[in-house]
Amino acid sequence: MMQMNAEGEWLEDVPGRPFLTCCFFTDAYLTHAEHLRTSLTQTQTPHFIKHYPSRGYWEANTRIKPEFLLACLQRFPDRDIAYLDADSIVHAPLELFFNFPGDLGVFVSPPNSRLSHRYLTGTLYLRNTAAVRSFVQDWIDAQNGMVLGVDQDSFAAAIERNPALVVTPLPESYVKIFDRGDTAPVIEHFQASRRHVKLQRALKKGRNTLLAALAIAGAIWIAQHWAD
Repeated sequence: MMQMNAEGEWLEDVPGRPFLTCCFFTDAYLTHAEHLRTSLTQTQTPHFIKHYPSRGYWEANTRIKPEFLLACLQRFPDRDIAYLDADSIVHAPLELFFNFPGDLGVFVSPPNSRLSHRYLTGTLYLRNTAAVRSFVQDWIDAQNGMVLGVDQDSFAAAIERNPALVVTPLPESYVKIFDRGDTAPVIEHFQASRRHVKLQRALKKGRNTLLAALAIAGAIWIAQHWAD
């Protein structure tokens, strides 16, 4: 296999594919990205993988995604972009992407799925057109001022701003969560984020700790007041 270059990138092309599979990763996801890269090579899937410095916490790191995708669309103007999260594995050639209909491919959660968001952005297909590049810019713009929001929040907002975009739902096999359902995966996601500290969770924990301390202090004050 080719080694990562000085810019922290891996690029391995395969002739005859209309798309390039793209992924970014931060230091905490390096091992995951290496496993993904191995699976892409084994399935003869063209790919571009790039390292980004961490932006300090998990939610902020997810918001790198549309910036990275716009850079890929601009850097590879003759290729559509298939995006995969770093903590995924490709089990078979991505035949659905050989002749993909629509402007944008994304998994749309069915009703009562109990998933956190309507759109799961771990796997995406983006046609390299002006309309899609405009959508991705709207996705970036929707993140302005976000602190606790993640890329899926801003993605949903950008979808609402682009009603003319032809969105083609991806099958579950292309965004299969490793411990959910029994669909045979083409692309399997391992949800490494479950093991990473999230700012929102840390803030909630700190808030709860503070409220508990205030409640205890209040109970002690009441007890002392009545004792007097």
